[in-house]
Amino acid sequence: MIRRSEVFMESGGEKKQKIIETAKRIFAEKSFFDATLEEISELSGVKKSTIYYYFESKLDLLMEILETIIRRVTARIDELLLLEDRKEIIRSLIDGYFEFFLQEKDLVLLLHRVGFDLLSHEEAHRRMEAIFTHLQSIWDKVAERIGDIQSRSGVVIEGRKLVRMISASVVGYCVEELKREETIGNEDREFFKEIFTAF
Repeated sequence: MIRRSEVFMESGGEKKQKIIETAKRIFAEKSFFDATLEEISELSGVKKSTIYYYFESKLDLLMEILETIIRRVTARIDELLLLEDRKEIIRSLIDGYFEFFLQEKDLVLLLHRVGFDLLSHEEAHRRMEAIFTHLQSIWDKVAERIGDIQSRSGVVIEGRKLVRMISASVVGYCVEELKREETIGNEDREFFKEIFTAF
């Protein structure tokens, strides 16, 4: 039998998720600074007072969105670290990036639009720095697992540099495609895998 408190918690979870999904959309369309909690309330169908129940501020809402994404990325990276073959690790890393960009289009566009502005905001900068420091430590684990790679021509590339190259290439490509409203296809993903495992 479901107790009344369990029904409330389930309903509360749904409301929180509505707020988050609506905020991602509005932040991406209008930018973080131009969006208002009133708009999020109106479009989500959740009272503004309820938004404040879950989030202290608009910045707190954005940080919750980012931290949720980082938790998902961390779980995915933990799976990568279980793989034995380093080419398979690289392929899975690229798959992870593409899946993220396909699932989180609004968030990607938001970060691209207001990333520098957020970094100039003291509290946002402090909180984002903590997130990205944590993310960097995760990438370092992946790089260590891959190790140094020797190209076919004999050039040695250290794992950390290779992971940065993959990240910069895939992120840059996907952001440009999303900005142009192009479809990111499976052939794009396979092409990146082929490039970065050609050793």
